[in-house]
Amino acid sequence: MMEPRGRPGDRTVRIAVTATTHREERARALADSLPVLVGTGSEAEARTLGPDFGSLEGISAVVMFLDSRDVPHGLSDLLDAAEEARVGVLMLIDDAGRRRANVAGAAVESIDADDATVSAVLRGMLGRQQEIERLGRELAVATRFTGGLRGEIQRMQEELQLAAQVQREFLPRTFPEVGGIRVDAFWRPASYVSGDVYDVVRLDERHLGVFIADAVGHGVPAALLTMVICRGLPAKEVGNGTYRILPPSEALARINADMISHQGRTTRFATAVYCVIDTTTGRTTLSAAGHPHPVILRADGTMELVEAPGGLLGVFEDETYGDVELELRPGDRLLLHSDGFEQAFPGDPEGTRHARLPTKRYLDEFMAVRSAPDVSAFVQQVARRIDMQFGSVHQADDITLLVVERSAAGEGTA
Repeated sequence: MMEPRGRPGDRTVRIAVTATTHREERARALADSLPVLVGTGSEAEARTLGPDFGSLEGISAVVMFLDSRDVPHGLSDLLDAAEEARVGVLMLIDDAGRRRANVAGAAVESIDADDATVSAVLRGMLGRQQEIERLGRELAVATRFTGGLRGEIQRMQEELQLAAQVQREFLPRTFPEVGGIRVDAFWRPASYVSGDVYDVVRLDERHLGVFIADAVGHGVPAALLTMVICRGLPAKEVGNGTYRILPPSEALARINADMISHQGRTTRFATAVYCVIDTTTGRTTLSAAGHPHPVILRADGTMELVEAPGGLLGVFEDETYGDVELELRPGDRLLLHSDGFEQAFPGDPEGTRHARLPTKRYLDEFMAVRSAPDVSAFVQQVARRIDMQFGSVHQADDITLLVVERSAAGEGTA
């Protein structure tokens, strides 16, 4: 096909004129007159509308006479080929044929239109052909880029799915049962990976360490940070044939110092709670680093919030953390949760106003399921309540809950 340049009359264009049986004579007459009507250098040829219409290669436009008295064999194939080749089509059609034919994507005039009208329409179609061809080339380039981007996005999704799998494998699959303490967890990332992490470790035959951390931010950086924090938790010092269980405040202070010593130009910080539980007596030592207050659901039906001093991990080098002593009595439950719960339950239960503002509704939800028979049932009921909330399919933040229960007197003792 010759490259179009300037006006239709300034370039060589080839126009195919085709017709059904009753309009073949008119098509041949138009083909003879088109070189003069359209402009110098134009060529036109008459063809039969049918299976042997021929290729559109080199054709700049198609004029089609469509008489309703004839069956237009090959019409659909021709229109599809013209659309694929980005060739303009002018259909000259009578009223009855207009109702029968699919004329979408073609210019349409009366089958009795005079030569001047046909010439004017063709000149307009040919005049815009250069722009159509330019847009076609740009579309081809954009399509190639889109294909590359699609492949890159797919590769990134596969890597994120793998990262999510690795993160899940690092979380505890089962929880140690020491003395009368039972633990279960609810963990739901807002995306592929979570900035929340938790761990439950057996420190010796009567002590249990429970840890939860939440990196500020989302995505892979937050997930990597919390995994490093969790795996670097200094729970015990071992040496000279003995060991020492580190108080939670000292463990958090060491994590804080380690994070600051490894920081580069970008500051990464996190919140955390770590507690050491004497499973025999229920005596619990707890320390927090800017984390939401742990909750105690007492066996008598009351609720307590545990406030512990201490700033974020990774911010201040000389930050100090304090230990809080508390007692888990038989039947009590200690809840450690991330701040995702503040947005998991909308302020308006109908979700019509302020649906994502932080609220304390989750405390009411915890109280509502306090009669659950065990920690597993408690976690399941909390999960169901989250699923019932407005916007739960696209949650705003990672959500994590650790439930620690001291069994009722006489149950589960070592």
